[in-house]
Amino acid sequence: MLSSDRSHTAVGGAAPELDSSAAWRSPGAAGLLQPRLLVGLGLIIGGILWAFARGLHFYGLTVADLGYDLDQPPLLLVLVGGWLLYRSRRR
Repeated sequence: MLSSDRSHTAVGGAAPELDSSAAWRSPGAAGLLQPRLLVGLGLIIGGILWAFARGLHFYGLTVADLGYDLDQPPLLLVLVGGWLLYRSRRR
């Protein structure tokens, strides 16, 4: 039997299980200023400033018109920033 035929778990034992939520986080990410939080806040502030500088158009309250209302770049920035803030919350 060749050495490559043997299972790695039989040779060195099972690999240790890592907590999936902590495996991708760096030790410094536990602080208040997480990169995702900063980017989310930046997108929200940028979207609000852009909306004031550009002006937003109101199309109406029907389903089709709400699609046009939300399909404006400043509002999309605010929505993406809000999603990032939601994803950066502590679990």
